[in-house]
Amino acid sequence: MKKLTEIFKTFLNQRIIIAALMLIVFQSGSAFSAQDTIKLTALQDNTLYEDAAGSISNGQGKYLYSGKGSTGLIRRALVRFMLVEFLPPCSKILNVSLKMHLSGGAAANKTIELRKIKENWAEGNSDAPGLEENGTASAFFDATWKHRYYNTDLWSSAGGVYSSVSSGNATVGGPGFYTWNSTPQMVSDVQEWADNQSAAFGWLLLGDETASSTAKRFHSSESDTVTFVPEITVIYQTSNFGIYVDSFIEGFWDGTNMIGDTIKVKLHSSVSPYAVLDSDLTFCETYGGQFCFYNAPQGNYYISVHHRNTIETWSKYPLFFVLGDNQYYTFKDSASKAYGDNEVLKFSEYCFYSGDVNQDGTIDASDVSETDNDAFSSLSGYVRTDVTGDDFVDAADVSIVDNNAFNSVSVISP
Repeated sequence: MKKLTEIFKTFLNQRIIIAALMLIVFQSGSAFSAQDTIKLTALQDNTLYEDAAGSISNGQGKYLYSGKGSTGLIRRALVRFMLVEFLPPCSKILNVSLKMHLSGGAAANKTIELRKIKENWAEGNSDAPGLEENGTASAFFDATWKHRYYNTDLWSSAGGVYSSVSSGNATVGGPGFYTWNSTPQMVSDVQEWADNQSAAFGWLLLGDETASSTAKRFHSSESDTVTFVPEITVIYQTSNFGIYVDSFIEGFWDGTNMIGDTIKVKLHSSVSPYAVLDSDLTFCETYGGQFCFYNAPQGNYYISVHHRNTIETWSKYPLFFVLGDNQYYTFKDSASKAYGDNEVLKFSEYCFYSGDVNQDGTIDASDVSETDNDAFSSLSGYVRTDVTGDDFVDAADVSIVDNNAFNSVSVISP
């Protein structure tokens, strides 16, 4: 059953991509303009019907419910959008709004909040009859009150797992269109989804759950009327250009995976004194990370890579960037990719030297002393002397720093 579940998950991922490519997208502006707008209809939606067994869902239904039904049981709508297929790399989200059409439900005005969903979910082939208030029997892969994927994967908490912070809200009355206007949190949510599709789980619509017969009925992505389907409008800024940097940190790389951490890349003029023209900070793991530059004009630039306890490392040569460009640069396959061949070979991959804990450009006795003292004190947490990234300072950290100090490792730059 576990293997079968994984097959279905793979199928779903493929179905998501295919569906995304079929969405109708509207974009305004030229390819490299400062600001663009994109409109996307919902990729997936469903309703969580309160039911301890998780036996009720409505994956292919025409409606979504939010609030309490006439039976006194809670309904929570889920909706998500595919962004990564349509937003160019290095998109900076400026404004987000969500538009949905209310079909009916409770007549009184109710506040409907958006909450960012924290776990993955899906819609199956269940399709309730009529107005669908009470759902129907769950189908394989449906999101239910109990399940993220019926009937194998559970929510960490029944009723869906979502943020305690409201992303936005709208007052919803009678039938018609309603808009959740942009908020900083909505912008933050969509930026996260644009940067990391694997975390793009969408929003949960949280209605009035204090009394019976408060539920609002919205049209879903399966609505017979195309204009009634949930729609997100995103205004974003495109960068001048970007680069995907593939690299390893010596202490964080174990031969299979690299522990993730924040890395900064700076753009330097290609001529002395190699002034910094732009920079970006991002979280990188085994497969590197994307860096985006909004201020520097097109031209030739050295890149330098910075991390809290590694030696600053420069590219071998200047790279030429043009507007709209998104380059790829790897430091992994050869020491010659770094200026002065300033990398160390570990488990068949080239890595940035670890151990410059005080970030003075040289790994020396001062770094060894600080790391040794923290190891003696059994210091733990996100500290700069933890050069192995395991949140604990011990002999393994001291060994790396001591070895690189012995070899007098330091920054090599033009």
